[in-house]
Amino acid sequence: MKRIAMQSSGLRRKAALLFFISSLGFACGSASAQSTGYTGIFGGGPLYKHVASNISEIENSGFTEVVVWSVEVSSTGDLNLNGEFPLTSGGSYVGNNTWPSFASDLATMKQGTPKRITLSIGSSNVGDWQDIKALVNAQGTGTSSILYKDFQAIKAALPEVDAIDFDDENSYDAASTTAFAVMLGGLGYKVEVDPYTNASYWTSLVSSINSQSPGTVDGVHLQTYSGGDGNSPCSGWDFGSVPVFPGVWDADDTPPAAQSAMSGWHSQCGITGGFLWLYDDIAGKTYNGEDETAAYGNAINAGLGGSTTTTEIYGIYSDGTSFSTGGLDGNGYAYSANLLGTSQTWNGNTFTLGAANTTNAMSGGTISLTQGQYSELSILASGFNGNQASQTFTVNYTDGTSTTFTQSLSDWFTPQNYPNESKAITMAYRDTSSGTTDNRTFYLYGYSFSINGTKTVKSLTLPNNRNVAVLSYALSNP
Repeated sequence: MKRIAMQSSGLRRKAALLFFISSLGFACGSASAQSTGYTGIFGGGPLYKHVASNISEIENSGFTEVVVWSVEVSSTGDLNLNGEFPLTSGGSYVGNNTWPSFASDLATMKQGTPKRITLSIGSSNVGDWQDIKALVNAQGTGTSSILYKDFQAIKAALPEVDAIDFDDENSYDAASTTAFAVMLGGLGYKVEVDPYTNASYWTSLVSSINSQSPGTVDGVHLQTYSGGDGNSPCSGWDFGSVPVFPGVWDADDTPPAAQSAMSGWHSQCGITGGFLWLYDDIAGKTYNGEDETAAYGNAINAGLGGSTTTTEIYGIYSDGTSFSTGGLDGNGYAYSANLLGTSQTWNGNTFTLGAANTTNAMSGGTISLTQGQYSELSILASGFNGNQASQTFTVNYTDGTSTTFTQSLSDWFTPQNYPNESKAITMAYRDTSSGTTDNRTFYLYGYSFSINGTKTVKSLTLPNNRNVAVLSYALSNP
């Protein structure tokens, strides 16, 4: 873009108050999903140069769309990311010659909060969309055309790519762009347009594309910064049923400012998504002691009136079961249902566990709690892929207020005895994806938090971290 439950002693519980315990296996059905839109983040090299910390950061960021920018199109039809990462040559995928881990890195991102991967074509530079126009006019968009071959090759080599973003800032040729979009729709891609000016052109274009290929364009990335400063998704950019996702730039807006902007638009016209430009600026950085990328993801999600999408995890398996879901940790390991059973008791509460071989744990997002007035929330949870320090949990009340806790969680194999952490269940092994067991000692930890007993609880917002999972909770009045 231009951007250039009850103790054994009844004395500890007030009998007049309801005590309720719910398993997350049951709560999955009532988990509070975000909105129907996407919260996206644009980025360049940090997304494709196989930097493990960047991939993990994006995976746990809270963003639900990753937009890899910018695909350049040559006069011969070859595709290249930022002039340094050739993607296609002569209609064949050649990306493995430069960054062979790109496909697997995209897949890893999608194990976390991102649910859509998008490639963005164009920028303020002149050439890309002019070349697309010339190629469409010369060859059309049939199966023998170079553009068809290019994106067919991308589909085969990078199956995690779901959509193509149109960042045309200087060509504006409706006929060739419509034909190109219809071709992409036929290949199974969704299309998002990315305007900052020329509203009449873009609204007409989207109407034209969707009249020929219904549902192909399913979102608009509206730039409200730099050349698009002053744009509002609530005025002048009416795409009918196609939602508009406004974007902010980290150079202009801090996370609180981004949240405020999104909240204002959400209140005014009900936007369901938004995006941040640019990951390259903030990769690996912190904001007020928090990962800055996650800070923006949390802020935009909060501004939209929700939280990150909850990831439902297959975290418990029956012994001897082979599975390909990634298990609890995403790497093919899970708790044993034979050891955990269907319920466990800790801290005076009985926790019901989800059924084996199903989604029975949760990571990220917001889950609904049984409404009532309680003074304590207890959870069974664990970290994995390393100890997970200083994670944020937020209890939300029906009056709009909340209580936030910071809690460190040990890896399920390496207990650190963090404050407020107990070894709730000790297990002699864990299950593997091949149906065998890893015969070492693993743990499920217990944590309890004091909450405001004069208020009615509504929901629990979990850390935006795929390496933290909650298996069950209990609400009580000690």
